[in-house]
Amino acid sequence: MNIIRTIDLWTEQNTNHIECFSGAFVDGFENDNIPFDSYKIVRNCNCIITSNQDNLNISNKHNSIIFYKDNVPVRLMVINKETDIDKCINEALSQSFNNSTLREIYTLRSITATDINLNEQAIHNSSNKSKEIDVGSCDRPSLLECMLEGSYTQSDTDYGKSNSDNRYSFIPNISIEYKLITDTECFKIEHHCAFINENMTRIIPLQDNSSLDIEMINCEFCKSDAQIKKK
Repeated sequence: MNIIRTIDLWTEQNTNHIECFSGAFVDGFENDNIPFDSYKIVRNCNCIITSNQDNLNISNKHNSIIFYKDNVPVRLMVINKETDIDKCINEALSQSFNNSTLREIYTLRSITATDINLNEQAIHNSSNKSKEIDVGSCDRPSLLECMLEGSYTQSDTDYGKSNSDNRYSFIPNISIEYKLITDTECFKIEHHCAFINENMTRIIPLQDNSSLDIEMINCEFCKSDAQIKKK
């Protein structure tokens, strides 16, 4: 079983977080692009999320959706145990898109869905779910630019922009790991730095093994923060 170390990763913050589902299902379809050709719902699994920050509340997730292009995983969404997955997917596919609905686009493009149940007993971590932070894991420069402007998506949507605090600071010493084993995949997504907004409601951790130039970002933003402090 191959270990997948970087992917377009989506984390559901709250139960039945429709914005997260809608963004994950629509992002990348602009300009006749087809970002994935199938997806798999994985029920009752365990995505174990660990961090070196005790005050960073990100709960383990117990369902997931894996999106594939030519049988290769390209997007992963990890979902809360109590979320009504079918209802949220139905709402996401009912959104308007190019004078149609997203569901009609999926049918036209023959995007197929499969569904499995791993029946695993839920493993919980010590996070405070009532204070769950909104996580936007980032794996590429073009997405980072959009996320720092408040969007969940690289496509031009309003998803995520209900959070009005886009004043971010770069934190170089945060460690966050996602680990999920499904029937055919092992995801191990590591982050060792992040952007956090001032009111601590959203975090954008940067994936270690992605196309992001972490060293350059570190130098650029740490230097900017130092210059601000001198003033």
